Amino acid sequence: MWTRRGFGLGAGSLGLAAAAPMRAQEALSSDDRLFGEGRYLPAYLEMKARAAAGDAPAGGMLSQFAAFLGDEQTAIGLNERPPAATAVRPDLDAAESRDALEAIVEGARRTRVVILNEAHNISGHRAFAASVARALRPLGYDCFAAETFTPPQGVPGPSISLYRQGMPFVSSLGYYTLDPVYAETVREAARLGYRFSDYEQTPAQSAPDDASAEAQIAVREQAEADNLFANVLGPNPDARVFVYVGYSHAMEKPGRGGTWFAARLKEKTGIDPLTIEQSGNWPALDPLNDAPHVAAVLERFAPTRPIVVSSGGVTVANRTYAGQMDLSVFHPRRPPVLGRPGWLAADPERRAFTVDVPAFEGVALLQAMRADEGPAGVPADHFLLTPGQNRATFFLYPGSYYVRLEREAGIDPAYGQIEVPA
Repeated sequence: MWTRRGFGLGAGSLGLAAAAPMRAQEALSSDDRLFGEGRYLPAYLEMKARAAAGDAPAGGMLSQFAAFLGDEQTAIGLNERPPAATAVRPDLDAAESRDALEAIVEGARRTRVVILNEAHNISGHRAFAASVARALRPLGYDCFAAETFTPPQGVPGPSISLYRQGMPFVSSLGYYTLDPVYAETVREAARLGYRFSDYEQTPAQSAPDDASAEAQIAVREQAEADNLFANVLGPNPDARVFVYVGYSHAMEKPGRGGTWFAARLKEKTGIDPLTIEQSGNWPALDPLNDAPHVAAVLERFAPTRPIVVSSGGVTVANRTYAGQMDLSVFHPRRPPVLGRPGWLAADPERRAFTVDVPAFEGVALLQAMRADEGPAGVPADHFLLTPGQNRATFFLYPGSYYVRLEREAGIDPAYGQIEVPA
């Protein structure tokens, strides 16, 4: 409420503002709106338009960004191609399969560092990471470190090391955690009692801009290993750490242009990590586009849950990572459930919740926001609606949420509140 003194200060401030000269203003970029206002659609639509116009950087990032919006047709389907006619499937007649989580738990007992990779355009990998975090926690794994977490930038701001259950999970804590599936994996880890650490190289640790690709890889991978040791393993000699990386960072041997993070961490600490590959094994949206080794595994075992496969005691993996990591996880092809990805519905901790959708025109993103975080948090679930859609289903962890729409013109006020029971 305005007091007389407050009104006088307010009027004086307004008078000063009115007398001040006009200053030039810069328009917000789509990235500014994404990080500052939680606006996904402007960034997505602009990136799609630039990619369609031939912008190579935009085209290169589009599949990763599409995953943030649940657009699997773009995220996964954009780059799908049938294998070459000369491609040969591996012979798996004598191969054996095993439940992936059982194999991971067995291997994790013998070390204190588990490293799992992902493809940055596949949200289903992030859902599997949540399952791994649950499986590791009873073994005493107590730290979750991820490549995507933003390292300190020398200015006050949110830090993943301070993040705890119930705090808003905000966009500035990471980049790939803009994907609600990834954000929920981190929230789930916090609920389980994990603490968190960044380890990505800082700007001060970067190689010169004119350094070769090999030199940049070497500098970054060594910085990551040094930072994880400095942040976690050195100060906490009993810590057990679940590390989540992208692609080649989980390689234990030199290859693909360098010596990567996992190999350097092993050399630095003497710890032999359990390294797990899944980035090259996801089923294609169109089965005709399955990679030969994926097609062979799915045909031979018809898995209904993630599995690992071995033949003659050797882990079956895609050619890029064969012999480079301890385990290689293959995921089943799951049909959609209530219009959503089958892998999302398969998470035993999530619950289906169907809601009415207000009338909309053009492109719209349906969002479930955690009620205790307010609008600052990354959505708990969201996805693009089809034109004319009037009902839709979220898959959510138990808790309280409010529902809103993001349209191209802006974010509508929340229009509903839902309670998802345990």
